[in-house]
Amino acid sequence: MEQLKFSLEVFDGPLELLLHLISKNKVSIYDIPISLILEQYMDYIEDLKKMDLEVSSEFIEMAAHLMLIKSRMLLPKAETEEEDPRMSLAEALAEYKRYKAILNKLRDDQKNAGITYVRRTEHLEFDKTHKLTYETDVLTDAYRNVLRRSNRALPPPLKSFAGIVGHHVASVPARIIGVLRTLKRKMTCSFRSLFKGARSRSEIVATFLAVLELSKSEHVVMEEKGDDLYLTFKKEK
Repeated sequence: MEQLKFSLEVFDGPLELLLHLISKNKVSIYDIPISLILEQYMDYIEDLKKMDLEVSSEFIEMAAHLMLIKSRMLLPKAETEEEDPRMSLAEALAEYKRYKAILNKLRDDQKNAGITYVRRTEHLEFDKTHKLTYETDVLTDAYRNVLRRSNRALPPPLKSFAGIVGHHVASVPARIIGVLRTLKRKMTCSFRSLFKGARSRSEIVATFLAVLELSKSEHVVMEEKGDDLYLTFKKEK
């Protein structure tokens, strides 16, 4: 039989050496040919001694364990002894193999820690849930119509009261909350009704932007009825 030489091989421990021998002989860790593996294992230890290399105690201990397994397999099997004497070694090898795979995975992750992965751009289909769409000029005309009506009802400009009253600036988030409260109470309302009672041009603009934002985020649905638009609150499914 050709002797296996491991003069150039370096193993971290006896379990790694055994896995190497099992892989070389293409056998299963659960059906180890102890005599063959023990012979090649001892050849490796002899090669270390010939090279004047120190053999650690764990390699010697494993050699003794392999000899014990071999002797137990040669003896007649007792009636009470059902377990294969190689099973404890097979379980230790399987566990070592799992830990080694995890260690290699961690090392690869460490090497790739600085690599950036970019997800490919996905093609998004246009949401056609609402079949009715409105051109920009429809909303613009509705806004101008409300603005013309409000100009006739608005009081004198605020600059006329400079020094008497403070300047009021309406915010879009505040008007979004106001519009949502109206829709949750009524479920539907006309576009023009949202501008009734507006105290300034700032509030009109903020209300208009609030409607656009709610429509964009699909919290409301707009439908054209007559010469006005009607907003309906969209319930979440």
